[in-house]
Amino acid sequence: AFEALYNRHRDAVYRYFLRAADSASAADGHQETWARIIANRGKFRPQGRFRAYLFTVAHHVLMDQFRQGKWETGTAIEAVADDSPEAEASALETAARLNALIGALPGPQREAVAMRKEAELTIREIAQVTGATEEGVKSRLRYAMAKLKRGMQGYE
Repeated sequence: AFEALYNRHRDAVYRYFLRAADSASAADGHQETWARIIANRGKFRPQGRFRAYLFTVAHHVLMDQFRQGKWETGTAIEAVADDSPEAEASALETAARLNALIGALPGPQREAVAMRKEAELTIREIAQVTGATEEGVKSRLRYAMAKLKRGMQGYE
């Protein structure tokens, strides 16, 4: 059962950390999250979605490691496959711009975007994970998306 859960969610957890830090720090956070899931497997109560519980643990790992100063901030640039070198270069430039803009967002907005887009959590689940109100989460997402939209003007 654990292997199936891990295989289903591992990439989303890694991308969540990658939005906040460089790849080495993201790998550390990813590993620590799964170690905590295993160590505390008896604490999960199946009344909610496992994904929400998983990202609650990931959020705690992220906050712990930020407090301990273990993170080197950075943003991920995802490779985009395309047939032509020009299209690939353009897509990489656009991805780099978007990732730089996401990296420049204030922490709570960046985290809300990562949870919504990468982890595919609902507004309610993000609120539960972060301890914010649902309206607060909506506000963070609204401001973040407006900043991203302004920053991406002129890019395709």
